[in-house]
Amino acid sequence: MQYCPKLSSTAQNPAYSGVFAGKFKLAFDRKPNQIPPLGLRVQPDLHAIGFKQKDTVQGSTSATSPWLLHHPRVNFDLHHFRKEDTPPEIYRSRFHELCSYYDGFYRLYTDGSKIGDQVVSAAVARNSTKTVRLPDRASIFRVELYAITLAMDFIRHSKDIKFIVFSDSKSSLEALNGFKIELDLVLKIIKDYTDLIKAGKFNQILLDSHLREHSRQ
Repeated sequence: MQYCPKLSSTAQNPAYSGVFAGKFKLAFDRKPNQIPPLGLRVQPDLHAIGFKQKDTVQGSTSATSPWLLHHPRVNFDLHHFRKEDTPPEIYRSRFHELCSYYDGFYRLYTDGSKIGDQVVSAAVARNSTKTVRLPDRASIFRVELYAITLAMDFIRHSKDIKFIVFSDSKSSLEALNGFKIELDLVLKIIKDYTDLIKAGKFNQILLDSHLREHSRQ
């Protein structure tokens, strides 16, 4: 059962058409005593869990060897403080120290939000905001990663060359820091990051799980 939703994200897999092309349905409807193929047997179960093929994001295999990709620079300094033991003023002060250290860097902020089944990714630049609504029921982990891809798109089209991206998603940035390129969005971000480095643009990704509160101060 778990195999089929995963297979739905890889249309290039030879088994994809066998499961999702819907072939031979009429033939097996006429012969109920014959065992139908996996694609027909699993359809009622997929329908029961609310699975919709159109909501599946297609993955891709990198044409670039992993050892040729640049490892993102992720800074977890702001996460070293325990929220329950640390006054907001400490976070705010440390945040401004980091901004001072990266003086001259173009700052971008990313975030993802989920209300009910509806999810939205956003990236905020100096005078611009880019938002994208993702398929319903997408995980907040995926929404936060997608927000970082929006920031990469900002960087790609900017004339500036030094950038810092702030995210409040620890799990997303741990996936980037851990080079989890088996995840399609992580692979996309790392490929974009590599291309931007090669283009002479310097990127730094910082994590702060309480960024929203004090970045507005």
